[in-house]
Amino acid sequence: MKNSVLLLHWRERWLALVLVAIMFVVGIVSGAITITAVTVPQRQDLVRYINTYFESIMVGTLVPATWQSVVWGNFQVVAILWLCGLLVFGAPGILLLLFLRGFIIGFSVGFLVEEFGIRGFLFALSSIIPHNLLAVPAMVGLGASGIAFSFAVIFGANQRTVQRRGGTSVAKFSLNTIPYIFLMVLACLIEVLITPVFIRVATALF
Repeated sequence: MKNSVLLLHWRERWLALVLVAIMFVVGIVSGAITITAVTVPQRQDLVRYINTYFESIMVGTLVPATWQSVVWGNFQVVAILWLCGLLVFGAPGILLLLFLRGFIIGFSVGFLVEEFGIRGFLFALSSIIPHNLLAVPAMVGLGASGIAFSFAVIFGANQRTVQRRGGTSVAKFSLNTIPYIFLMVLACLIEVLITPVFIRVATALF
């Protein structure tokens, strides 16, 4: 029964899910490509900053992100995605947010690998990937739900269908955010408790 409900949930949102996922991937590719446009002075500044970051980790002077700051940042992301979905015409905002997330990940990982080789790859693997394994699916899922909500309203979903499926009701849409909030909370835990350990291990290897 639960599987059929879940299948119906995503069957109604597959177009929005594909759209959001494509926008995220486009963001990653754009971020990676943008590396080629970075000037030599900008590269030197970024490399200097990253080297300073590595040194701070090694000597133990780096202050890790606080639980409150991480939770607040992720809460803002969830709130913006939820609000954009409720605004009906906020779908472009959802796509832009997913694009930016992908862009940041693509640029960060690409730059680290290009400039620092295997050391940069390990650092990206330990600092960027772990919490994003949960945060990104949460953003994609919530973004897809928001866009599906917008589509249903914009294209005039039949009122009887709306009442029967509850797909476009504000209450239903808001309830659908709960699993994604849970994923975001787990992502916060990983970012605060586990990622710093991974970073220290990866940095110590080189």
